[in-house]
Amino acid sequence: MILLRAVPPELVQGVASGLYKVTGSVVRDVASGRGIAFLQETGMLQTILNSVMTSGGNPIVGFANLGLGAASVIQNQQIKSRLAEVQSSLALLQNLQIGTLVVSGLGLGVSVAGFAVMLKRLKGIEVHLGTIEAKIDHVTKDRRSDDIRMIFADVGTQLDTVDTLSGRSNKVSIAEAAEQSLATSAGRLESHFQQKSDTMQLGAITTADMDLLWSLAAAIRLCHEAGLRALYSIDELEAAKQLAERRAQRFLNLSQALTPDSLARLCAQSAQDAVSYAEARRLALPQAEVLVHGLRDSVASISSQSELAQNLIANQISGPAYLKDIADEKEEPLLILPTA
Repeated sequence: MILLRAVPPELVQGVASGLYKVTGSVVRDVASGRGIAFLQETGMLQTILNSVMTSGGNPIVGFANLGLGAASVIQNQQIKSRLAEVQSSLALLQNLQIGTLVVSGLGLGVSVAGFAVMLKRLKGIEVHLGTIEAKIDHVTKDRRSDDIRMIFADVGTQLDTVDTLSGRSNKVSIAEAAEQSLATSAGRLESHFQQKSDTMQLGAITTADMDLLWSLAAAIRLCHEAGLRALYSIDELEAAKQLAERRAQRFLNLSQALTPDSLARLCAQSAQDAVSYAEARRLALPQAEVLVHGLRDSVASISSQSELAQNLIANQISGPAYLKDIADEKEEPLLILPTA
């Protein structure tokens, strides 16, 4: 296996004790800020999550609904009791921000989720957006919904393309086209996000408005995940590195105008008196905090993907070889790749 190995107990203990911290998918030494290792999800983890999603409860809600998402799957005590043999490595996920996991799925290295799981996430977001739109009275909502549905249809087609790249003879041109299409879709979704964010600054909002931003952010990250995997499949690691840097900045730009306090105040703006205002603000603040912190933590997750690509380049590890190793892993849900 290419430099990848099981997560050692001392690394888990170091994170638990505060010696190390997890930023995105990078485990860092707190004192120096130096990267120690990269966390990388494997095919085994995707198998576990897919099993959870399809064996009880709503499989769509598991990844895409805006409660606890993927984090609840990992943190659920009943699920963990069934995974005693991998408890140590899964414990690292306890130290990741819940918001980040919800927006990005897992965001641990390069996604190896299959088409069925990725499409399920996309459809889940689409269904959830439909329920949100019913709660938001806005003159442009029909036009916006129609455009978002068209974007999601395009993304679904490209997810299928990315998932079948390994079996294609002309994979380079197809992968490049898929990545460009996914980037275009992400850009269109960013426009919807920015438009909604700008509108929200102008007057009273509801928690459904915040929910809409959350769902759009999840869809944008899904596009990024699939596009990154397409580039890895054709060994375009330098391009993956540069694009991750730019996307991290774009995600940061999307989140900069939002603060938990300002969003909570906007949610309370329609209150009739001071007591009602204070209560409405108090109730809205937790969701506002999850939204804003999740968006900003996602910047770290995307940035860590740039660092991972650089590390692979430094170690002369090809993108396809890396993808194969992590997809083929059947014993460990998480592996680590030591920093160069």
